[in-house]
Amino acid sequence: MPKMAGVASLILLCSIKSDPRSWLTFDGWNKPLTSRRNRPTYMIIHILTHARPHNPDSALTKSLDLLTHAAERLGHAIEIVEAKKCKLKFYKETKILIENKKPRIDVLVVKATFSGNMIDAHAPLVRQFELAGIPVVNRYQPIVRASNKILTLQTLHQKGIPMPKTFVVRSAEYIEDVMKDIGSYPVILKTASGSSGIGVSIIESKRGLQSIIQLLSEQENAAPIIIQEYVKESRGKDIRVFIVGGAIIAAMERVATQKGEFRSNFSLGGKVKIASLSEKEKSISLRAAEACGLDFAGVDVMRTKTGPKIIEVNSNPGLEGITQATGVDVAGAIIAYAVKKAKKRYSEARKT
Repeated sequence: MPKMAGVASLILLCSIKSDPRSWLTFDGWNKPLTSRRNRPTYMIIHILTHARPHNPDSALTKSLDLLTHAAERLGHAIEIVEAKKCKLKFYKETKILIENKKPRIDVLVVKATFSGNMIDAHAPLVRQFELAGIPVVNRYQPIVRASNKILTLQTLHQKGIPMPKTFVVRSAEYIEDVMKDIGSYPVILKTASGSSGIGVSIIESKRGLQSIIQLLSEQENAAPIIIQEYVKESRGKDIRVFIVGGAIIAAMERVATQKGEFRSNFSLGGKVKIASLSEKEKSISLRAAEACGLDFAGVDVMRTKTGPKIIEVNSNPGLEGITQATGVDVAGAIIAYAVKKAKKRYSEARKT
């Protein structure tokens, strides 16, 4: 039976450094030299962002604050690193440099938005950490899979995980065939990438659907378009399930509050409150995160007359809303999981 565990664009790099309290010392990068007595260890957790946030009320700032405070409570420290200050060297020996320095890195935890050109910008960096032998929490491939809604849908359908009726088209000429299966308007239209409700629309009529698909399909390098059935009983509300390390950490209900708004995202003003999950909701949420290969994820569940269905799987779930709604230290769970991965790695290194 799935268990409930108690306990914002960014990438976390956890690194153990030599300290009077540490039980490992190092010779160079990621090379444990000697083992000391079993003293407590602390970690310096590097948070790599695409840019430092300037808005104190931004989602990224809130997430950084939550992660920083969680790390401090657990006896660790945090440093912020901007992606533009990272350099990959492919000459003589491969190196990952941060501000032209070779860091000591124990575990890489990725929590960044990978959509559109952001995938091309940051995915190679994450992949390089994997190639360097660094344990990566939310690895490159699962992030890419979750960041493309079509790849996510392929994965869920292959595993038999319930989701709304969904179709992917590239031309308006297929609308009539699609609507024979969906049944009636309105429908939900999505782009392949996008987060925080961006790229999601409700379409009320055939004329509206034809117009927007024709407009999108005529663009240069047009991407496929996702059409999903609209479930009336779930209008403006869903469940966000937060999973870390294969366990459900917290769950909240999100409800749209603005008139005419069907998207319930917290970032769009949706109200949030703690949610209780059925065994079926727990099961499909855990299966969805596992199918996508994510170490931590925000899984969005829609309640329907025919049972719960997965809407989306997010590799970059926000932290503020779930923390506010449930009182659960979700940021602390991410930090603790990263630390656990780092300790496991060094424990294995000591045996060799």
